[in-house]
Amino acid sequence: MGRGYQALVVRVVDGCRRAAVWVVIGGAALAGLAAAYTVTHLTLDTDPMNLLDADLPFRQLQRDFEAAFPHLDDVMLVVVDHGSAERRREAVRVMAEQLERQPAFFASVYQPQQDEFFDRHGLLYFNVEELWRLDERLTTWEPFLGSMVHDPSVRGLCSVLTAALKEDPSPEQRKLLAKMFAMLSEAMDAQRLGRPHALRWKQAMLEDLTDRNDPLHGFLLVTPRLDYSNLKAAGGPLEALRRHGRELAERFDVRIRLTGSIPIEEEERETLAEGAGTAAGLSLGLVSLVLFAGLRSARLVGAMLCTLVVGLLWTAAFAVAAVGSLNFVSASAPVLFIGLGVDFGIQFGMRYREERGRVGAHDEALRRAAAGVGGALTLAAVAAALSFFSFLPTSYRGFAELGLIAGGGMFIALLANVTVFPALLTLWPPALPNRPPAARGEASPWPAFILRRRRVILGAAALAALASLAVLPFLRFDFNPLHLRDPSSEGVSTFRELLADPETTPYVIQVVADDAADAEAVAERLRSSPEVNRVVTLSSFIPGEQEEKLAVIDEMAVVLDPVLTPREPADPPNAEAELRAMKDFRATLGAFAGGDAWHGDEPRALMEATDALLRDAGDPAVMVRGLRARLLEHFPAWLDRLRGLMSPGEITPETLPDSLIRHYRTDEGRMRVEVFPARNLQDNDALRQFADHVRRAAPRAIGSPVGILEGGRAIIDACLRATGLAVVMAALLLFVVLRRARDVLFVLLPLVLTMVLTVAVCLAAGVPLNLANVIAVPLVLGLGIAFGIYLILRNREGGSMIRVLQSSTAHAVFFSALTTMASFGALGFSRHQGMASLGILLVIVLTLALVCALAVLPALMAEVAERRAGRAGTEPAAGA
Repeated sequence: MGRGYQALVVRVVDGCRRAAVWVVIGGAALAGLAAAYTVTHLTLDTDPMNLLDADLPFRQLQRDFEAAFPHLDDVMLVVVDHGSAERRREAVRVMAEQLERQPAFFASVYQPQQDEFFDRHGLLYFNVEELWRLDERLTTWEPFLGSMVHDPSVRGLCSVLTAALKEDPSPEQRKLLAKMFAMLSEAMDAQRLGRPHALRWKQAMLEDLTDRNDPLHGFLLVTPRLDYSNLKAAGGPLEALRRHGRELAERFDVRIRLTGSIPIEEEERETLAEGAGTAAGLSLGLVSLVLFAGLRSARLVGAMLCTLVVGLLWTAAFAVAAVGSLNFVSASAPVLFIGLGVDFGIQFGMRYREERGRVGAHDEALRRAAAGVGGALTLAAVAAALSFFSFLPTSYRGFAELGLIAGGGMFIALLANVTVFPALLTLWPPALPNRPPAARGEASPWPAFILRRRRVILGAAALAALASLAVLPFLRFDFNPLHLRDPSSEGVSTFRELLADPETTPYVIQVVADDAADAEAVAERLRSSPEVNRVVTLSSFIPGEQEEKLAVIDEMAVVLDPVLTPREPADPPNAEAELRAMKDFRATLGAFAGGDAWHGDEPRALMEATDALLRDAGDPAVMVRGLRARLLEHFPAWLDRLRGLMSPGEITPETLPDSLIRHYRTDEGRMRVEVFPARNLQDNDALRQFADHVRRAAPRAIGSPVGILEGGRAIIDACLRATGLAVVMAALLLFVVLRRARDVLFVLLPLVLTMVLTVAVCLAAGVPLNLANVIAVPLVLGLGIAFGIYLILRNREGGSMIRVLQSSTAHAVFFSALTTMASFGALGFSRHQGMASLGILLVIVLTLALVCALAVLPALMAEVAERRAGRAGTEPAAGA
């Protein structure tokens, strides 16, 4: 049967030679039709969750959560920071209004910190001790507030400070004045130097008291409308967000950034595209150099690359017909096709050159090459296809579809190399080699060295394998996709910044409880975990001790209401009056700063800042307007907020706002429990322990930490299962075809050794396995098996092992590995950390595969041949 198949391959190659013109025309026409079909029918599924089997338990829990709270799915986070709290609040408010006017792009917009409810009831979330401290602080500032409410101008500010200094302030008042003086100095310096600035009135008056409505960041939760049939599913919403963000950042002098899974994935696609473009150019140049160095013929290289392109287009059409929609993993099938497609072409092309050097005639050289490598290419294609098909039964849909496409692509690559490649060589025949490659190989010292030192090589390989097996348990799989992304990108850097703060971390776990009682029971169990920082349910927004807190607030209101209620306002001063008030304050400050009662440099620093501003002011009217804006721009808004906080009512489940309730309770009464981690979950161990602790207490837990952890475990399981199945299937195929257990071991042992050594080298080099570079596993299986098959079948043709190593087959293995390394090693220069790690790992794996194929395998075969010859009482073949 083997001889019959070999004859069939020869007849196919010879037939394509005779009909070369029609074969090339037909192949090109089919490639054109395949390209047109691919372009018109290809769809993309860019939803990363669809990479995993929908029946996995955590996927089912995720779907249940999304059905209960659909507005929390695919949320983009707008982060506003820098500038004053008032400007951040206003920027968030204006952006929310702008986005709500674009329902075609945004399904919902939510301001979690700026609901009118919290503007009125915010003080009830202070504890009683903090409220008493706030009462004391505001009482101290009562005279100042009264004067500023009456005259909110530079004149009013300078006048009240002048009066405070003349009344010989108490130590407590001096402490508050010192803080105010320092902030005034900063504002005056900013005015003089033309820097943007706004005085923070809350910080000036309340010092270290925490207002929970004014954190360091302002947030806006935006749910975009996504189109997953488009490569840029959120292209329109992201463009609108960034445009509004640029405008409002400049208008309010704040920083506005986007983060969340959608912006990060969009940035990743851009980084990948940029890295792929750079890598493609570098890869093409390196591959061309390696191919030309190995084949020494531009025509041979050109025919090989044209065949590769034709096969790639055919495979693209097959992919569309077989799976319809490509995901981010299955879209990498061309990488595998190129790696093995080039290998097939190099094997055929170098064998053709070898035979051409022997017989001279083109037609006879093609027939001999087909007879020599046709069986090996077919066996390698089938073995590689089985390796890829082994991913079909796994729960990782991305790998399953990749396996189907790449497995089918192996047969397409074989077909292209026995039809289109011979036809192109016939139409564009390479020049006759000057000397047969074997003749040049005779002078190479390395085959003889390998065979002479075979026992040293085998001993070193055994020791390396044992050492690698010893460190195998230390191998870690980095399942966190955040570690693969460019840390300098806006989305990732913002996300990591938020992760570092337990109060703002986006990595929270969600639990959907059946009702309020169930939610409280779950929350109570979780609060005792050391891995949990806090647990939030709807009842968390109903503060305790409300009766006592309302009494304290009422006392504050009694004192402050007359102060905060505007009486007859003073006539707005002109610039001259405000300038005069500044000078009077400066004179009073000078007299006060010269005394011994004040400890500290604040009065002197403010005096110097005032002098410098008055000296360099230029137009006094312009200076006064600018200073007024820097000092008092947000004072009216802050007063309005303070007035609103003085009249809260009791908070009950019925008085909570609908915008808050819908985030924690469904219409059916199911409740959301939100669990925040105690540690920074950028660390994989922290993430694993947090997710496992929470799920022990709440088995229905879901969220980013659970999805990341379980997704990683599913991928690891898929790789282990598929690798084991691939080795078993390849072993069965090889045993059926080669019919010798010894030859099957010759193929598989170097493959296993390569994989074991890769673990040790990755650990030593600090290159972890991750979601991106794990794609190297099926590639090394395919190439490793192919390399062994080529050498063993060439050895069966007769002659010594040294002749095998000097043949075109060994040279083709060498240059095939170099070509693949050049092709994918260029990825190591990408800014995308996942792509770079893939390039680095492939270089490591292919280097080890090359060493095992061209050093360990020949040494092992020669040693076994010598021992068998010794037992038989015969001399081994020379060089064996």
